[in-house]
Amino acid sequence: MSVLSKSLENFIRQKKLSIADLAKRCQIDRSTMYQYVHGKRSLQNRELLENILAELRLTPEERFRVMESFEITQIGEERYYRRQKIKEIFESLLTLEENSPKTLPKQQEVTGYVQAIQAISQISGSRLISGELKVQKVIKCIIKDAAERGSRICLFLQPENYFAHAMSVVYEYPENCRITHIICLNANPDPMECDNLEIIKRVIRSGIAIRDYQPFYYYGNPSEHYGMMNMMPYFIMVDDCAMQIAIDGKAVILHKDKEVNQYFQETFGKMLRRCHPLMKSTLGLEKRVAWGMDELKRTHYNNTIEMSSGLCSLQFWNPELIKKYLPPAIPDYENLLKGIAHYASGLYQAKKKGQIKILMNPCFVLAFIKTGVIKEYPSIYFQAPLVPEDRKYILKQIFQAMEEGWYHIYFMEESIFPLDYRWEAVVQPHKSLYMQYCIDDQFRIFEFEIPEAVDAVSDYLESLIQSDSVMDEDTSRGLMRRWIEEYL
Repeated sequence: MSVLSKSLENFIRQKKLSIADLAKRCQIDRSTMYQYVHGKRSLQNRELLENILAELRLTPEERFRVMESFEITQIGEERYYRRQKIKEIFESLLTLEENSPKTLPKQQEVTGYVQAIQAISQISGSRLISGELKVQKVIKCIIKDAAERGSRICLFLQPENYFAHAMSVVYEYPENCRITHIICLNANPDPMECDNLEIIKRVIRSGIAIRDYQPFYYYGNPSEHYGMMNMMPYFIMVDDCAMQIAIDGKAVILHKDKEVNQYFQETFGKMLRRCHPLMKSTLGLEKRVAWGMDELKRTHYNNTIEMSSGLCSLQFWNPELIKKYLPPAIPDYENLLKGIAHYASGLYQAKKKGQIKILMNPCFVLAFIKTGVIKEYPSIYFQAPLVPEDRKYILKQIFQAMEEGWYHIYFMEESIFPLDYRWEAVVQPHKSLYMQYCIDDQFRIFEFEIPEAVDAVSDYLESLIQSDSVMDEDTSRGLMRRWIEEYL
């Protein structure tokens, strides 16, 4: 039996209906209904299923469970739960808050921290520290001391365990923290748990909070590096000490001996050479442009899928428009002006040779048509909102690209659009994924080549394009034309 047929059978039994009665109410042949309920025949007609659910008089929660079973039956458990995890990752980005005000620590907390650091500094050789709360305190104290000094912090931790204790301190020093992080990924993850995608979610959030954050990954087992020491496989290294942490987090060995620390540094270096970058990040507009030019050399925009809250229009800007709206007071104005113009032109030529599908939030597109404000980019990069004639020029270029058949726009219902205006995602199936984040005066690019992330996001975005919550291309284009006629 399929997941769907089992679900239907359970609810028919709960509602104390016979299959014959249900078939009669739904005007379906009794033998056909029997085959659906007992998994002898696949039910693929959503409208028919909706009719059956209506006759079963299910609660919203019960109806959700049946529809979930229907989706799983259609696409398989692994794909279903992977899509749900990508949706969760995107939605988790909506809760990010940068530069949030932090309350000043109480005097007793400051005093306690100073005393703890002084006590740790007195330790020589190696010292075993037991007790979960003591372990957490030692981790936080040493990380905080290194963060204050701007020292490089090396982590060999899984994001789901002691990473949180370290990050809770690091987030207080986002400007001067420098972190290299090695993560072990599961080579055979549970398809229903999506462990590796959960790790990627935490990595993205850490990349937002910490400017110099370099995560790396390998497939294997965290305890395979130490032989007999596999009961304490995790460690943290700073300039003058290393912490070896037990699996259960209830013990830590603090190493202050130079020779022991040298061993851990060499071990970390060997591991790093066998790892791959989990996420590469680029910070700042000028680096964003340089990254984009390099990306053009190695990218073919065949079947590229994008998700952008706005029009994603940079490739349609000409040098005159860029010069008109880029503020002359911006640092390195002349070079930035040339760089953006060169990149916009190259991006247009590259995308024109491919096929681009873009999911857009109609609310932000309409706002641009009305006001000329490109909300998805920091306002610091614009002298003023685009005047109506310049808006018309950009929109004309977009319509021409659609008519040429390489630029495809799909509007998605605003209420379920999974990203806000600060984020843009671009995926090339089986190749690469990058996510752009814009806030205040910052541009950040997060780049992934790990297959789990690339394939999962590609599949998720393609499923959205095919879903009932997205307007088809012709409807989206027609709505844009109507707005242009009404407001411009």
